[in-house]
Amino acid sequence: MNRGNKRFINGLTDSESDENCENENNFNRRKRRVNVIYGSSESETELSQEVDNTNCEVKWSNNHFVPKIHRFNPKHSGITNQIRLSSQIIDYFQLFISDELVDIIVEESNYYLAQKTNNNTNNQEQTTRNEMYCFLAISLLMTRNKKLSLKEYWSTDDFLRSDIFGKIMTRDRYFLLLRILHFSHEPGCIGDRLIKIKRIFDIIRHSFNAAFVPYQQLCIDESLLLYKGRLSFKQYIPKKRNRFGIKSFILCDCKTGFVQDIIIYTGASTVADSPIKGIGKSGAIVLQLLKTYLGKGHTLYVDNFYSSPALFSLLFANRTNACGTVTKRRQGMPKIENKLERGELSFRSSENLLVLKWMDKREVYMISTMHTADFMTVSRHRGRQRVQKPVCIVDYNNSMGIVDKVDMVLSSVDSTRKTLKWYRKFFFHLIDICVWNAYCLYKHKRTATISMANFQLQLIKQICDKYHKDYINRQVRKNDYPMRLTERHFPSLFVSKRKNRSRRCVVCSKNDKRSESRYECKECNVGLCINECFKIYHTQLYY
Repeated sequence: MNRGNKRFINGLTDSESDENCENENNFNRRKRRVNVIYGSSESETELSQEVDNTNCEVKWSNNHFVPKIHRFNPKHSGITNQIRLSSQIIDYFQLFISDELVDIIVEESNYYLAQKTNNNTNNQEQTTRNEMYCFLAISLLMTRNKKLSLKEYWSTDDFLRSDIFGKIMTRDRYFLLLRILHFSHEPGCIGDRLIKIKRIFDIIRHSFNAAFVPYQQLCIDESLLLYKGRLSFKQYIPKKRNRFGIKSFILCDCKTGFVQDIIIYTGASTVADSPIKGIGKSGAIVLQLLKTYLGKGHTLYVDNFYSSPALFSLLFANRTNACGTVTKRRQGMPKIENKLERGELSFRSSENLLVLKWMDKREVYMISTMHTADFMTVSRHRGRQRVQKPVCIVDYNNSMGIVDKVDMVLSSVDSTRKTLKWYRKFFFHLIDICVWNAYCLYKHKRTATISMANFQLQLIKQICDKYHKDYINRQVRKNDYPMRLTERHFPSLFVSKRKNRSRRCVVCSKNDKRSESRYECKECNVGLCINECFKIYHTQLYY
């Protein structure tokens, strides 16, 4: 056996990476009138065909590979906005769906409504910011109450009725807002397929980058939003659950699951061609998503749609570690023709790259700038079985599935609805992603154990509490108010039998301030600053 070959000690293996091994190109084209739908496997699409013909000048050998790992400084990673421990769930959500963004939606929807009712005598009342927030709250609440049609949410049938929807908004008003929901009336550039949603899409993307600085490990993968209507850039991916729909390229932080950036696939115009030869369209997508994170020592995990020796060499030159599956036919790949049995591996190395071929049930090709060709022992079946696997495959399996996890969680609280307009459906998908990102930040800040479903339900309640005045003032809700907001309380000097003559102010403590006060509220049994905190505590539900 040569220096590039290794074998398992016990001959055991695992099949976790079957889905990431080399795939044959499944390129099917189906024509229907003007629309063209391009078929692809989960990790290979038409973009992978457009690779520059320039030869990658990489010299491969069987020598032992010693990686040069770029160091990452996590000092500035985490939440960048001024979010306090006392911040409510709605505060996290409004980092992305802010009042300014909702005002844009209200303005564009009213503009569209004015056009529709220009020649109509029955003019409808224009919408407002508060009403639009309530509209979003109802749309999110519908995911928790599954019904066969939208009309059933306002049904008066005793077996179907859900009174909460009618108390927040009438049926006809909700249908009107759903009908006039618009995001842009500008003509835009000729050929821009995202013009209907581009304005708010760019604002939301910017808010993702501004709210959170990722940790070291990042991953890029595809996500598919179900859509079966007519759309020129609709994709068919048979291995995805939805199969038909709008494809997005997503950059995620592996530690928190936070969605850092999104690019919508629109065909050849998705991203501009990269001036760097050899990386193709898929490499241009990676560079676009990593534009603000290159040169900082991040570690990137990608699948075989993106991976290539040319791209990984470029990432290494920009101080970015990379690891991923790769196809053996990718340009610049070395030929590894060794016939391996299950559990064996063979590798080739260059100055900065390692290409590894491992035999599981099928051949698995890996490329990395940060791993060696060593094995490690992992446990299976709750520790009852121990097997050996290459280190790069273990790291890849632990980090790469975060995008699929995001899709899985969002599918349980999916607020998208059947519509003829693709941009409206994608807007609700963006709302779901914003809820997910707020959930990730909330858990990261508080280290709290809370489910996504419970987080979403609390968010809906807080939106209604803040933006629906009638909902707040109903007699049913008055009983939920604490006594400090309804009774007459007065400040008094704090008297203690011990040496201490002051108490910690609860309002200051909840806002991350340490403040001692000689005053208290005896009825509530809390210490409070006499100036502002006493008034705030007895007049505000959330302080």
